[in-house]
Amino acid sequence: MINVVLLGVVYILMGVGFAFILNLLGIFNLAHGAIFMSAAYGCYLLVVKLGLPGFVAFPLTVLAAAAFGVLVERFLFRPMKADFNRTMMVCIALSTILVTTFNRFLGTRALSIPPFLAGTTGIGPYKVQTDRILAFAIGVVILVAIILFVDRSRWGAQMQAVTQNREGAALQGIRFGRVAAIACAVGFGLAAIGGVFMGSLYNLTPFIGDVTLIKVLMLVILAGLGSFNGIFYVGALLGVLYGALPVVLNGAVVDALASIMVLALLVIRPRGFFGHE
Repeated sequence: MINVVLLGVVYILMGVGFAFILNLLGIFNLAHGAIFMSAAYGCYLLVVKLGLPGFVAFPLTVLAAAAFGVLVERFLFRPMKADFNRTMMVCIALSTILVTTFNRFLGTRALSIPPFLAGTTGIGPYKVQTDRILAFAIGVVILVAIILFVDRSRWGAQMQAVTQNREGAALQGIRFGRVAAIACAVGFGLAAIGGVFMGSLYNLTPFIGDVTLIKVLMLVILAGLGSFNGIFYVGALLGVLYGALPVVLNGAVVDALASIMVLALLVIRPRGFFGHE
């Protein structure tokens, strides 16, 4: 059950971050998994090599990823002017550079971020690592904050307006460049949060982002392009698939079942569970 809720939260965080960039900029950010991996390694280096406490390294990593997102939007995405082929190549190149860099300097040996809180807690013989409960609590708080940001804040309203009608939003004085920068900052920041969680709770390798990116793409397809709320439901579903089924089935079988489900949905309902025509 703990694995289900943790993986569900991580997948939702990653899916929401990916959807921010996709819905506003129309970009399939194939570098999303590399950002996820880079943030995990960045937090690892801050904690292990520089000796910073986890509660300091975590926000620094997220802020650095958000700032990097602003730079990527300004100097890589914006000059491409939403050209699908060019932005795809930019994302692939960025992902390749990040993965190769960490692979070259840190190798492929599995690492792990030291737990933010040591010890276990539970009732009777049923013990759970305190770090996992903390990660779940932080993830839920962040998801609630994202929902409130989108639904209640002025920036969230501007992002929704741009998503629905970019020209109309521009006529109302909304600056697309600023909204796009905010979307990339939020998207990269959420990827960083998911990466730190996974690096702390599971093994970390330079290729962990590739596997996670596949799951994020499956999540977005199942939810339906443009569906923000659908990501929460499908993220919980993937959490069940990848958190509970490996207890009774081989991991490769779980991957195959998830892939078959995505393919079947594309045939039966191409727009996804909650997408529009």
